[in-house]
Amino acid sequence: MSKISSIPQAARLARAMASDIAIYNQEKIQRGLEQDRLFEELEDDLREGLAMWNSKVSDEIVASTNLLQKAFVDIVFGGSAHIKSPIC
Repeated sequence: MSKISSIPQAARLARAMASDIAIYNQEKIQRGLEQDRLFEELEDDLREGLAMWNSKVSDEIVASTNLLQKAFVDIVFGGSAHIKSPIC
């Protein structure tokens, strides 16, 4: 199977992956934000997501964009604005 070489398709995949992380890890996200440990809480999920991203998206898009990181910030942080955090 060929890798995704279209930025719009890669962006859709990134948003879908970030949405999955947000949906299936709500407790980890809440705990991580409340304790200022979000990345530690999601470490395994993020590592798995990054590996999947790298396997499905062309090396050029991976190297030249931050689509996955942007989707994560937009969806996970944006959807968690209601959670109290010591960094706010």
